[in-house]
Amino acid sequence: MSCIRRNLGCRINDELTYKGLKLITMENELIKISILAGKGTDILELVYKPKDLNLLWVSPKNFSSYDIKNNLAKNDFLETYLGGWQEIIPNGGSPVIYKGAAYNLHDETPLLAWDYRIIEDSIDRISIEFSACLKKMPLNIKKTITLILGDPVIYINEELSNLGGEPLDFMWGHHPCFGEPFIDENCVIDFHSEEILSNINSISSNPVVKPDTIGRLDAFPGINGQAVNLSKVMNRKVKTAELLYATKMLDNWFTIKNSRQKIGIGFIFDENIFRYLYLWLVYGGGEGYPWYSDTYSLAVEPWSSYPGLGLLEAIDNKTSLKIMPGEKINTWLKTVIFNDRASYQAKKYFFKI
Repeated sequence: MSCIRRNLGCRINDELTYKGLKLITMENELIKISILAGKGTDILELVYKPKDLNLLWVSPKNFSSYDIKNNLAKNDFLETYLGGWQEIIPNGGSPVIYKGAAYNLHDETPLLAWDYRIIEDSIDRISIEFSACLKKMPLNIKKTITLILGDPVIYINEELSNLGGEPLDFMWGHHPCFGEPFIDENCVIDFHSEEILSNINSISSNPVVKPDTIGRLDAFPGINGQAVNLSKVMNRKVKTAELLYATKMLDNWFTIKNSRQKIGIGFIFDENIFRYLYLWLVYGGGEGYPWYSDTYSLAVEPWSSYPGLGLLEAIDNKTSLKIMPGEKINTWLKTVIFNDRASYQAKKYFFKI
């Protein structure tokens, strides 16, 4: 099914390329998303059209089409990282060897070209099914993305299948990274978790929280002995970067709201699969390659497993997922953009607060 060209309502454009890779846009009158089918189904743009505001972080690095193609062949995540929102299966974080196969950083779904088929294309509703077979593990992933007229929500439904004859361990995560102009010191991060754990080692030479420590979002033990309110986004002049994990979630949602711009974004997700949140906070920090103390972004990431140190660590702490031969696992995720006027209704409906 080819897209039906129109200039109003819900619409799809699947006749685009970016950096030499297949790019597809989906939009209604409120939101527009740009999906890089040629690389991981990365969502490179999530634009709230009434404000002409892309909420996602965009890498300033000037990758050429040759760079991208060459480094995808090398399974190099960082040298193909254009920003935006990635989906990651089966290895989250550090390189590992599992069942004889070598997996690099965030290998392998973000580094694969995905097939697609348009399954619904009307003024009122559009849906595209994306699919990919992993190369090193006999898994097939199907992801259906849907937009509805008048609805500032991205609906995602997924199915993962084990095509092999052995049980397989894996990690499953969504890695949406938010950036300027949406992100600034007027933003507040909100979610409910009994406990947050900082990474075993600091990822910055100028940390603000103690490593390998347990705390809360609004009062985390600081490196200087004072509590740090991590819900409040810091200025880029702080020059820090932190990695933390919400390990005892009480609800299956998070929001980020900018009080000055009067706009927010929220995720609600399947708590049976995405049991943890990662907080990757880069406030002008991150020394050396690839950030060079010049990145201002944050990611709040629904994950099946933690820490972000690779599949073997997740297996060891019994947070990895397992899929049996012939088994299919289904899951879902919703993303909503809300403004001040609609924030109470959006939160009440989607996040039950």
